[in-house]
Amino acid sequence: MSKLKLLLAGASFAVIAACSQGSDIASPGPSAPGTPPGGGGGGGGGGGGTVSCPTGFTQTGSVGDFTACEVSGQILSNLTLEAVDGVAYRLNGRIDVGADIGADGNKAGGQSARLTIESGAVVYGASGADYIVVNRGSQIEALGTASEPVIMTSQADIERRAADASDLGGSNTAEWGGLVLLGQAPINRCLSAAAAPGSVDCENIVEGVTNPDAIYGGDDANDNSGILRYLQVRFAGFAINTAGNELNGITFAGIGAGTEVNHVQVHNNEDDGVEFFGGNVNVSNLVLTGNKDDSIDTDNGYQGNIQFAIVVQNDDIGDNIVEASSLAPGALPASDATISNFTFVGNRSNAFRLNTGTVGTYVNGVVDYGQECFRWQDSAGDGNTSFNAATDPSFRSVVFDCDGGLASSNSVAGVPAAAVAADPNNLVGANSLASRLFPGPVEQGVTAVDPTTLDPFFEPASYAGAFSSAETETSNWAAGWTFGLFPEVACPTGTADTGLELNGETICRVSGVLTDDLRLTRGNVYEISGRVDVGIDAGADGTAANADPAVLTIESGVTLFGDSGADYIVVNRGSQIFANGTRENPVIFTSENDLTGNQVDPDTATAEWGGLVLLGQAPINRCSTGSVAGGDCQNIVEGVTNPDAIYGGNDADDNSGALRFMQLKYAGFAINTAGNELNGITFAGIGRGTTVEYVQVHNNEDDGVEFFGGNVNVRNLVLTGNKDDSIDTDNGYQGNIQFAIVVQNDQLGDNIVEASSAGNGVTPLSNATLSNFTFIGNRSNAFRLNTGTVGRYVNGVVDYGQECFRWQDSAGDGVAGYDINNDPRFDSVLFDCDAGLARSGSDTAAAQGAVDQGSNNTTATAATLSGTFVNGTAENARPVFDPTTLDAWFEPVTYIGAVENSSDRWWAGWSCGLEASSPC
Repeated sequence: MSKLKLLLAGASFAVIAACSQGSDIASPGPSAPGTPPGGGGGGGGGGGGTVSCPTGFTQTGSVGDFTACEVSGQILSNLTLEAVDGVAYRLNGRIDVGADIGADGNKAGGQSARLTIESGAVVYGASGADYIVVNRGSQIEALGTASEPVIMTSQADIERRAADASDLGGSNTAEWGGLVLLGQAPINRCLSAAAAPGSVDCENIVEGVTNPDAIYGGDDANDNSGILRYLQVRFAGFAINTAGNELNGITFAGIGAGTEVNHVQVHNNEDDGVEFFGGNVNVSNLVLTGNKDDSIDTDNGYQGNIQFAIVVQNDDIGDNIVEASSLAPGALPASDATISNFTFVGNRSNAFRLNTGTVGTYVNGVVDYGQECFRWQDSAGDGNTSFNAATDPSFRSVVFDCDGGLASSNSVAGVPAAAVAADPNNLVGANSLASRLFPGPVEQGVTAVDPTTLDPFFEPASYAGAFSSAETETSNWAAGWTFGLFPEVACPTGTADTGLELNGETICRVSGVLTDDLRLTRGNVYEISGRVDVGIDAGADGTAANADPAVLTIESGVTLFGDSGADYIVVNRGSQIFANGTRENPVIFTSENDLTGNQVDPDTATAEWGGLVLLGQAPINRCSTGSVAGGDCQNIVEGVTNPDAIYGGNDADDNSGALRFMQLKYAGFAINTAGNELNGITFAGIGRGTTVEYVQVHNNEDDGVEFFGGNVNVRNLVLTGNKDDSIDTDNGYQGNIQFAIVVQNDQLGDNIVEASSAGNGVTPLSNATLSNFTFIGNRSNAFRLNTGTVGRYVNGVVDYGQECFRWQDSAGDGVAGYDINNDPRFDSVLFDCDAGLARSGSDTAAAQGAVDQGSNNTTATAATLSGTFVNGTAENARPVFDPTTLDAWFEPVTYIGAVENSSDRWWAGWSCGLEASSPC
């Protein structure tokens, strides 16, 4: 391995053998040393360089495994630092590339030069006095590649990593100077009061550099100071002259749009990561990690563009992520940066400090911050104390998740909130990032700005954040060339490392009662061991004596499994679960047999683990304690005992979290008695504050989903191969379901819908509303309606091999004959049932009355579905019921059924078993 590779390589680790009770998974034994994605940290062993320096360079000894070759003084002709394995170039003092040619290129004594640094070259400084200044008229070309970046770092870093390959340097900073680029592009802060801002006469002295001064500025917006491509700058930022006036990691002073800057990282700088003093330089693929002052500082009229920016602050150091300033409100050229596709993660001062006349446009971003989002000073923008989108900083399609709230107390009142509210696509709320940086369903749900409409520099990127949903930890634009960006995968605190692996991922065990928040991170697989309780029951009103709520968050792409029916999850009242799957990386709950390939017959496998139980505080109508009238109606959920699991209350807006893009497979074991199995997902007293969308339950022993009261709404539901009912509504459930595909297994299944209640007239009624459903099966009946249930079913397609209905005489109001106001109602439903409308013994008159008295129902039209559940000509010729007239929650539609046509693939990519290319 080359010494550059050693400098990039990550720490190796061993997986310690252990045993897992009740599991068939064996320990893999110690693993070979590995390299985490994106560089990560490492270095060669001791030794000392033995390679000779290239011609023209003086060897000054060795550092770590490298031969040290000196670069010093002023470079007045073109110079190349060749990539030679085992060679590192030692900066000796201030290195000037060229001599300043002035703003117009005619300064006496000026001399242009070019410093070229080949891909894979290592350049280092031994102290803060060692740094590079590229003067006006000269250029630097750092020509790294994704596999061999140019590395600028400190002697201390090289020595640390030679001694210990896993040493990332902690919070060390200021171990050498940094990189300063000086250009001839316009600025608005002039050294001479007589100079007009933005003119050729407007020049200034850059901060952090003296003896001699370093000058920047001019009137060439297309100034070309060279190329920075695949470059790391680590551990820099020393204060050369006075404390508090440190060098930035990279200083862009008056740098123009002719300069190319892409795939650049600054890590652990003492001052700002990057600072832009005026100019127009554009930057793409920027990574800023662990910088001590601001990460991105824009000032003095900077008007460039930045796209794909990642900022991760260090827990121990850091100020603002963005500090944006200018000369004064109205000064031209204004400081007016445009930043698109950014992900900012930190917990230091503020995500944005906006002051002194800065404008700026920030689009398609995600802010995950432990303090306030904004310190918005009254001098920002136009300096007025009301928000003006044309003259103040503006934000569009940005997720703001800041623990300290939107703005600090010293912000101008009302303006940050007005700026966020100015764009309906901004979101203030919890993010769903995975592995700290990758989009989850919240980010995917943001309607993005097309950045190409802002400036031709931008690439199309129709998503919020720095990474697209197609990128992963090992395949993304930052992987391979960055340093310490992606942390080594480990079992999260609150789980146990079993010492086992499954399909190359460490198995982390989740067990017991979770009373602290737990986040299941990507890169591991999680064993559900026994009954796992999320929180301790808070009671019907949240005041239970022993209440201890918790939040379980599951990142996109995470798989959890159970080994037996005793393994299941209960989310108790007052606690929450967030399954943050995405279309490309769903959350998967399944069995160990499924993951190890030990199922005898995957098509009929069920009951291989328990399931998921959600308990909420929304109203129910069947009470074991309390009363409906008193609002304290509670009950014990089926399938769970020792201790009992209680649900119910009077909060219709109860929020038990979010289930998004999730598969749950092969569950439903009978924990206590046969016939009392767990459902795939049990929604017991769950309120409409809970989000449920893009969820599949496959091959469950009992019902796919069962709703015991509550008001939770569900969108984009897939139920396949479930052994009992697919959708079971009971105990006063009054939620909405839209876009539901149900496909029964030829060998498994009972009814598709079973709808029940506590009794006729008991309130709250069981009164579900379903729109846009496609039901396919051949088992018992499509609908079993009984015991006081009402319900509204619109825009449906029923293609069934048995009868459509088992309509019991206790359904609806329990009175003989059909009453459209008090019995289940159907509108715009195509019924194609091979065995007829209703089974013998049913209230056939009521079933026929429902079809006849509803609007636009048909029993005389054969289904023409393709691909099992996709609408054909017959379905799309049917009249459509407007579901928005039933509840504003519904989306407007122009078709019946769950899937309009072959182009409608809302179900694809995240679900399984619906097409041959994605088996379960």
